[in-house]
Formats: sequence, C-alpha cells, structure tokens
Amino acid sequence: MSTIKFYLFTMLLACSFISVRADDLSLPEKTFESTWKAFDNQYALLGVKNIDWNAIYRIYRSRVTSTTTDDELFEILSHMLSHLNDNHVNLTSKDENRYFNAGYLHQLATEYGLEDFLKLRKLKPVPESYFTNGIESRFDNIFIFARLGEDIGYVHFNRFTNPEKSAEVMDEVIEKFQNANALIVDVRRNGGGDDNVGKAIADRFADTKRLYMVTKVRNGTGYDDFDPPKHWYVEPASPRQFTKPVILLIDRTSVSAAENFTLAMRILPHVTVVGDTTSGCYADSKQVTLPNGWIVSVPFNLFLDPNGFCWEGIGIPPDIRQINTKLDIKENKDRVLELAIDLIRTGKPTFHNKRKLYRIDD
Repeated sequence: MSTIKFYLFTMLLACSFISVRADDLSLPEKTFESTWKAFDNQYALLGVKNIDWNAIYRIYRSRVTSTTTDDELFEILSHMLSHLNDNHVNLTSKDENRYFNAGYLHQLATEYGLEDFLKLRKLKPVPESYFTNGIESRFDNIFIFARLGEDIGYVHFNRFTNPEKSAEVMDEVIEKFQNANALIVDVRRNGGGDDNVGKAIADRFADTKRLYMVTKVRNGTGYDDFDPPKHWYVEPASPRQFTKPVILLIDRTSVSAAENFTLAMRILPHVTVVGDTTSGCYADSKQVTLPNGWIVSVPFNLFLDPNGFCWEGIGIPPDIRQINTKLDIKENKDRVLELAIDLIRTGKPTFHNKRKLYRIDD
C-alpha cells in the first residue's frame, strides 16, 4: 500500500472511530458536550472575560455519565454556566420548575425570593406619593412622566421597544418640561429591549455628536474572531433638545439595553448618573436547542464603551452611589430620587474629566 493510500486509510479509520464514539455517547453526555461547544464556538465574551473554558470543561465533564439524571445534569450545567457571570445566559428545560440564569439577577431573585422579586420588577420605582399633581402615561404604560414640584420633570420607561413611537413620546415629554430647570430620567426596573430605541431617546438629550459605544459580532471559532466593528453615536435628532441638567437613575434592575442607554447618556456633560451599578449584561443572545430538548441562550456579540472597555459582568457604576434598602422600598421611600432632587436644587455636581474625549467634530 502506498504512503498516500495508507494515510487516507488511517484518516478514514480515525474519522470512523470518532463518529462511533460520538454516537455512543448517552443523551446526558451529548447534552453536556453540546452546551459546552455552543459557548466555545459562539459565545463572544470568553476572551474579554479571560475565561479558560477548557479548564471548565475538565472540571465538569467527568461529572456527567450515562446514568446522570435530568435533575443532576441541570445542576451540573447550571454550575458550569454560572462561571460566565452573564444575565443573558439562561438555561431552561421542559420542566417549568427548572430554570437557571447565570448572572446577578438570579442572585437578586434568590435574595428577595422569586415571587417577591417578580413583584418588585413590575412595580414603578418611585412611589406615587412623590408626585403631587399625578402621573401621565403613554404607550401602554411603558412611559410615565410627572412633575416634582414646578421646577423638575420626571420620566420613567420600563423597556425599549418601537424606536419611532418611543421617540414620539420623548418629544412630547421634552416639550412638556421645556421650562423645567432639570429632568430626572429613570431606567431602574427596566428590562431592556431594542438598542435603537435607547439611541433614539438619548439623541433627545445630545448637545453634539459623540461616540458612546462600539459593538462587534463573533464570526469564527477563535475567541477573538469578530466582524468589523459598528460605531454608535449619540447626536441631536429631535425638534427640541433637553440640555439642561439631567439626572439619570440606575440600579441593578437596569438591564441590557438600559445599560447601553446609560453608556449613551453618561458621556453627555449635563448628565449625572445616580443610584447603584447596573446589571452587567449588554450582548444580544441566540437560542440553542440541546439534544435533550432543553434551551440555552448564548450571547454572540461584544459591547465596548468609547474607551474600548467592556462592562460585561461588572455593570456601569453611577457617578454618585445611593441605594434603596428593602425597608425603604417597604416604607415607600426612594432615597435615590431624593438625592437626585437635592443635587438639582443645590447645584449640579462637576467632574474633573466629564467624558470630554468622545465629542465628534464633523
């Protein structure tokens, strides 16, 4: 047999052996392998988070055998995925009692209790007692706005959907509060949505064109394989801009598109960010169906701030930190809002390097 024929023969044998071994894997083993490979091949953040995914494989692969039960497998996969520290990584099964989220929100839900946490997410962040003249709402209650006295406007939106409609509502809000001395924008308890909506809203506050975000989509098997970057700019784009003092309220329930909106707002010189660090998840996700029918979500793109820094798994910090305790919430107190009002009425804070580097002079 020639050398070439012998080489081809051995390669075919090897491929056949690998195929047989793969086919011999049990369903729990196939499910584990598929989960690990989905992140190895598609997850955009292994590089920037400096995660040794092969080390994670070595730890958890040996725990899965042909006799591993569904409950055991779900627990093993949950532990493995928890190292990603990512709110956009979810594992769901056909059993509604089995659900796992790999980020901070899962911890928050555990601390509050799932039922109480879900109730909290549905509540508006500011008790109505703070608004003496009532609240107006628009777009299926996504937007609410009101006055805090005669000199301060307030607007909250709980998600980002429909760029055109959201921009229309924000134009109405800015028109209504054009004579106010300041505006408080609240994205606490905001579950995210369409980043184009966040840009459209932020554009209503822009004083000039500024780079606020860069995104890249993973496109290969290498952890650093990405498509060319997309640059996101905040820029004036409305009948009337609001460039008086603005306080942006954020916290751990400001998620995903609400955090990318924060990236846009925080670079504006007239905006001060108050509250707690955001949730820490930015990327978009795709759904992957596993061999046993379970579904895992895999974030596939990378979001960077204008400095090239990725806040994934960290969250964006406020300029001035203030939190509400469980007791504050129970007693209908909003210390975050109260601090924002005090800041406005005592003089807007100044910062030594209030993100002047990102102005784009066309």
